Amino acid sequence: MGAFYIMKYFGKAGAGGGTLYIGKGVVVGTDIQGAKLDGTYHVIGDRMRGVVKMTQPASGSTLVTGQTLPPGTVFDLNFDFPAHSFADGRPYPMTGFGGEPLMVTFEKVRDLPDERS
Repeated sequence: MGAFYIMKYFGKAGAGGGTLYIGKGVVVGTDIQGAKLDGTYHVIGDRMRGVVKMTQPASGSTLVTGQTLPPGTVFDLNFDFPAHSFADGRPYPMTGFGGEPLMVTFEKVRDLPDERS
């Protein structure tokens, strides 16, 4: 079973947010500037580790870490969160573009049941 989440993220140059589906080893969503997020994760023990490719919107954008990127730039966001409690509202570290750190929080909107044929 997966779930739909609100995410908020913070860096040295500002804050942002968006929505994500996380479940079945998949992470997919978008942020408030229109960037697309698409990645995978694995649960190992009590940790959820993965990578999400972030594709910048057609207008380009300035990241919360301070870098300005041209339209369509794709880069990896790496994460290592507690597998069962990452959506507890506490900020967790991520590694962003160019290895710059940022913090992210998650709030679960609702569980999404598996589709049955």
